[in-house]
Amino acid sequence: MTARAGVSFLVTAALALSCAGSRPAPSAPSAGSSRAPYEAPPAGRHSIEIHVDSRAAVDIFAFLSRPGFETEGARAIGELPAVRLTVQDSRRTLETFERDLAAAFDDETKSVVFDLHSIRAARARWEGLLAALSSREADLARMAAERASALLPAEPPVSARLQVYLTFGLAGLADHLVVTASDGNEAMIVDLARALGDSAGDSVEHQIERVARLIAGGAFRQAWRTYRAASPAWTRRDASLGVLEPLVQRIAEHGPTALFHVDENFFPLSVWLKEPMKRSIAEVNRTAERLVESEKELEQRVALGAEIQRPDFAQRIAAPAGAFLCDGIIQNLGLDALRAALAAGPKAFIAAYDQAQRTSRDLVPLSDVIRKRLAETPK
Repeated sequence: MTARAGVSFLVTAALALSCAGSRPAPSAPSAGSSRAPYEAPPAGRHSIEIHVDSRAAVDIFAFLSRPGFETEGARAIGELPAVRLTVQDSRRTLETFERDLAAAFDDETKSVVFDLHSIRAARARWEGLLAALSSREADLARMAAERASALLPAEPPVSARLQVYLTFGLAGLADHLVVTASDGNEAMIVDLARALGDSAGDSVEHQIERVARLIAGGAFRQAWRTYRAASPAWTRRDASLGVLEPLVQRIAEHGPTALFHVDENFFPLSVWLKEPMKRSIAEVNRTAERLVESEKELEQRVALGAEIQRPDFAQRIAAPAGAFLCDGIIQNLGLDALRAALAAGPKAFIAAYDQAQRTSRDLVPLSDVIRKRLAETPK
């Protein structure tokens, strides 16, 4: 059984937090006024099945609410599927988890890997939310499934299944993990404290909606991968893009998923996140120019190709820039135009943004080297 980490917080930081110093956060939108694309009705009859299990979060919270540490209770916590998957992904042992669980009851002892002390210290915050989440698991799953379907092209219908565990105390800084469970299927483990870290003053309903959006991003990523794998527009090579093909494909793959990591209050992105947008697209333009310059230098081209395939490139450049391109298309051409572009493949996605940018002063133009490749006929 293998596992891999999901780091949605990196995209959130790149898109949302970077604008905090220069512009106040927008006020919450009034009912029905959200411009977030994942709030739109789905275009097709997709089958996205999500199962939410809040037991780990509820049981960990109940354990941390006791007056003192209990060894037998700690062992029971360690047997929960969410905890076992969390520990496995951290490459630590259950003994490490139990030690950090015990540290939550001692102000003199610090957690080494799994921070549970902060949950015990803020018990008043979580009690009402956990009661609501545990009674509304089916509602949370439905909300997430609807959002996950919103950006998918209408045809062909896509099926996806996702097991979601709500918990506390993930190792590292991620607000969730996506792991491979013992049955071979993907499972998403959400750390509620990380996912809702800046929403202590929000209503329970709004916090539930935020968790639904995070889960929707995980479900969309899975459904979007399935869609691309079955689409000739995504699986065949487009020689007209030349050396830019891996860059264009990476941006188009990650952009739609990255939208789910942006709070609904920051749409349209070209208004609320203008400076991060400029920086992200400038990075794409620079990378494209470097690729074209390396066209006759095999060693340099191979090194750049390897750089583009690294997870770090997706987190820093492809995902944030792709999100800005998606939103630029939506705000100027409409959500159906984005869906159509995604259905037609990576080059069509970039071309749709170029068309949108030519109609809007708010969007950042693509480099001439990219525009030149867009104008070439597929071979």
